[in-house]
Amino acid sequence: MTSPRTPGLLRLPYELVAYIVRSLGIDDVFSFSLCCKHFQYIIREDRFCKPVVMTKVPGTLEAQEALQTGRFSRALRRVAKRRTAVSQASPYVAGIVACADSYGFFGGKLCYVVEARPPRWLRILDIHKSTQWELVVDIPMLIRAAVPRAMESRKCKFRVLYQADGVVSCLFSFAMPRTENWLLIIKPETHRILEVFRLESTARIFVRNNDKFLYFGTHSFEDADGLRKWVIKGFDLTTLSWLPHPRVCLTQMPGCDIGSTVCFEIFGDYFYGLSNQRLFEADDPDWTSHYYCFRFPLDDPSSNKLQTMSKDKSWRRKHTEGPIDDRWGFLSLEIDETSESLVILECRKEWLTGIRGSRRTYYTTDVVFGEETIIEDQERVRLASRGGACDHPQRDDSIPYRRPEYVHAGDDSSVASLLVRSKAHLCAYIRSCQTFIDLIDDPCTETLGSQRLRLRTGHRRLETGTQLVRDGLTPSTVDELVQQPATQPDQENTIFIWPPKNNTPEADLSLDRVHKLLNVEGRIIATSDERSVIYASSDATTGGVKDLVFISFDPAARFAGMEYCGKILGQRSFEDGYDAVSSIKEATPSRTASQLGPEVPLGAAAYATDHSEVSKENPRRSDAAPAQSIAYPPSVPQPPVGTDAWVAYQGAMHLGIQRELLCFR
Repeated sequence: MTSPRTPGLLRLPYELVAYIVRSLGIDDVFSFSLCCKHFQYIIREDRFCKPVVMTKVPGTLEAQEALQTGRFSRALRRVAKRRTAVSQASPYVAGIVACADSYGFFGGKLCYVVEARPPRWLRILDIHKSTQWELVVDIPMLIRAAVPRAMESRKCKFRVLYQADGVVSCLFSFAMPRTENWLLIIKPETHRILEVFRLESTARIFVRNNDKFLYFGTHSFEDADGLRKWVIKGFDLTTLSWLPHPRVCLTQMPGCDIGSTVCFEIFGDYFYGLSNQRLFEADDPDWTSHYYCFRFPLDDPSSNKLQTMSKDKSWRRKHTEGPIDDRWGFLSLEIDETSESLVILECRKEWLTGIRGSRRTYYTTDVVFGEETIIEDQERVRLASRGGACDHPQRDDSIPYRRPEYVHAGDDSSVASLLVRSKAHLCAYIRSCQTFIDLIDDPCTETLGSQRLRLRTGHRRLETGTQLVRDGLTPSTVDELVQQPATQPDQENTIFIWPPKNNTPEADLSLDRVHKLLNVEGRIIATSDERSVIYASSDATTGGVKDLVFISFDPAARFAGMEYCGKILGQRSFEDGYDAVSSIKEATPSRTASQLGPEVPLGAAAYATDHSEVSKENPRRSDAAPAQSIAYPPSVPQPPVGTDAWVAYQGAMHLGIQRELLCFR
């Protein structure tokens, strides 16, 4: 029974608190629980957290794991902490995860190749699960089983193209004396070679697959107009046979740079293609740009099953908005973590009309086919807006209304001198937390010319009321939207830099180790997902071998021996110079409530990641996944009789790297 002096909010029954939480975002739910120890059940009770997780973040990896384990409270805390870590550039773990000649990062698994010297390996590490074992493919033994006559060649190349659902696609090329290119489709976990296919062309080759179908494509089809177009071919992973259709020629698909002008993905039972260009765009009298987005069922890529987005749903921009700097652009198809719907994400650096200087902007567009729609009256809004003032009277140049949560204005010309494209090795956008993230080379003023890699994030928080309802607009709402200006009001970004500069006279050994870890001289090749950043840095003294540096924002990441970064928070930057921020000792611990952990000894990340996650009843219990300490590696099925084994589990390379680094400290 509550006391009469108990504040009103604490006197609310369990059901009313659940009703309040239903209207809050996942980050606000976590912050609400920190207001008072009485509300700790909001993020500690699985029964309370289950509807919160499954309604607000059903599309996350955490939600999928919670469906299997039942630990929905852990999933809620993990999502909230991950988003805060990303938005405030405050990762949990950093370290060198491998050394390789080439690598790919697909669906949370790192596939890297150690090549050009015996032994030659393809190693596969599950980054999301922080495993201590790797699947190791012996490349010469694999080639001997897949393409036996290639063993006579001394010149060969091996490259990983894609990985999903345990299926790995590789490109193998050799000369005898003419060059031959082969697509190898393997499933290492079951010791199976699913298909070996000789390729006619490898021009801009890509592969996408799920557990049932695989498609690969090349930019090699010569069309009647003399231009090259995309051509794709499908493979049934269940029957291990190629689909009846010999190949699909995408004659209406413009663009050739994957990730910049075109994108191909598989979601659910459909294959999707996307381009931000149009054929014969110069003939458009309205100078209007639309996305070209299509899909077809995986089991039937025939032309009569092909669906394309209509023009009113795929509107992109008007050319009269201003020129674009294509060097900063990227294009992708993503699943929304909340609605589980498919969206288009594009970054453009534009010189917008009416705005001084250039600006990077991140645009989101719903993918809608057929009769489906998100806002029923969006077309009516667009047509009505044409009756307003026109900046360019020579033609209809009014800009259709863009929803505020679908337009994120990033850096403008005020920081152009600080951000050079050649020094920005990674440009990404994490839509779930409204944050853009850059990996930049920010040389120190004291040591000009030396490399200093740092993460830079820009986060915005949408104001209450900016999001529109998804069940249509009322007539009064339409009138309000028509009166709004074409250019949406900017929402202020909060900029964070990591690792920070130590402005205190005392040395910070942990911070110094992080700086040295991140800054291996050489050419940087970076990639990322919603919870981690991986980049390769090659050093001329190592013969071209690249150090793969891993930075994780996931509180459940547990790699033994890697640098625990829970005390090294991202520092607020006010864009008048990256070093014009407070020192690490004086920085405002804005992440303390949700992420700041104890002073964990170096190398103890495998045993404890966050003090707030350890219960009082059992200090050893943590919500982070326990570090794997399996004495024996998982087993791999034996190969068919008469063939040699070409895959096995071995200890992860990062374990040996951390031991060697520890010896030099």
